[in-house]
Amino acid sequence: MGVFVSPWNLILGVGRWRPPPELMAYLNGDLLPHSEAIAGMRSDGSGSGGGLYDAERTFNGRVFKLREHLQRLFNSLEGGHVDPGLTIDEMVDATLTVIEANEKSRQPGDEFVVGQVVSSGPSLSNGAPVVDVLIYWQALDFSDFARSYSTGIRIFTPATYSPPARRQTRGPQVPDDDVWALKTDQKGYITECTRANFMFVKDGKIMLPDRSTALPGISMATVLELADSLGIPVEEGRYNTSDVYAAEGAYISGTRYCLLPVSTINGVAVPGPVPSEVTSRLTEAWSEMVGLDIIQQALDHI
Repeated sequence: MGVFVSPWNLILGVGRWRPPPELMAYLNGDLLPHSEAIAGMRSDGSGSGGGLYDAERTFNGRVFKLREHLQRLFNSLEGGHVDPGLTIDEMVDATLTVIEANEKSRQPGDEFVVGQVVSSGPSLSNGAPVVDVLIYWQALDFSDFARSYSTGIRIFTPATYSPPARRQTRGPQVPDDDVWALKTDQKGYITECTRANFMFVKDGKIMLPDRSTALPGISMATVLELADSLGIPVEEGRYNTSDVYAAEGAYISGTRYCLLPVSTINGVAVPGPVPSEVTSRLTEAWSEMVGLDIIQQALDHI
């Protein structure tokens, strides 16, 4: 998800994550320490709103569905008329080179996110645009979603509900990372969450919002593959929030966490257990597919 989201705060080390100096990155054909790669970028992304990017995670150190993610990135590049100067096969090879160069930094049980950023800036004097290709590697932080596997996340639709303000307490602060915005189209039909796809369950079926109004995610496609293998029916259509209020369960899908159950929407508890039976079956099938218990692995890191 999030192919069109500006990546500059991420790659410049602004916010939660600051890359250790020993991590290596790829920049325009060269393998460099991360800080040198950032310093060597010729474009500030001002010509393209920050550039286009995608990212994948590892399971047991092995990158998951790399080509599918890169195909989505290349589709976006083609639509934006941006030439990265690499074929998709060359970007696959460059990504695997970055992973291999950083593998020594991975401890048992750790996982990583590897991302590809294609940034274009103002044209040079000869009329050719400045295009930078950065491939970076960062540790996957489980702490902001591990507990949500069992407690669920809170969903709100911005037109009807504001996320709860952080309350000052004497004890540790409770993070608001489990609050997600569920978008709707102009007619009020639900589409997707920010950086995640949204689905709910009714009558034992996965109810999938119309994909023409959302950016289909690789994780969402994985969920549908698993549902097919488990014999769980999928019904795609246009749904509103009242449909979700009557659901048996709901969840979001995304690269870092795979699946997270939903506990409330606009403050109303989603009927049924959290996670729902269908969500649990899908999560177990995902764990079996990648060869590790994704929930237990996340919990082991907090």
